[in-house]
Amino acid sequence: MSGQEDSGTRAVVETRLRAIRDAVDRELPPHPPVQRTPRRQHDHLFEEAKQLYENELNWEEETGEEFTESGTVVALVFPGSLALVDALLSPHASSEEVEGMQHRDVVVSLLEWLADRLFDLRSGQTGGSATERAKQVDLADRLMDLILYRYCGLTGEEVERVDASRN
Repeated sequence: MSGQEDSGTRAVVETRLRAIRDAVDRELPPHPPVQRTPRRQHDHLFEEAKQLYENELNWEEETGEEFTESGTVVALVFPGSLALVDALLSPHASSEEVEGMQHRDVVVSLLEWLADRLFDLRSGQTGGSATERAKQVDLADRLMDLILYRYCGLTGEEVERVDASRN
């Protein structure tokens, strides 16, 4: 990612976080995260998150299992990705401080990567038909929302308020 693309993807995440903050009208966890995962561990977790996303997306493209009349159910397309995000956001009991910490910064990296992917899909820089890209845009866009809801620790009622504020 170039510096300009990097700041653009950060801006996408920041804009979505502002919209969430405005809709729920409460203090959200600090962003960017204060605690940083050691670089090597961060890179490993981030690569695993990207690979899991790609595997789940490929499975959905192959099977179309989660497609309904009202569209694709994103939480069912990416159950592993969302479970990984939940694990990254949860503190873990451990004898070693590094292993027991949250990895909020890894989740932010995943969000920025998804924002960059959205830009590439929308601009036609990735392969596939326009229909395939549109489906991937919808999936990535909604997945970003679901990850941000977890990142911010939103309740079900707050999620409804955020979703209603968009319409």
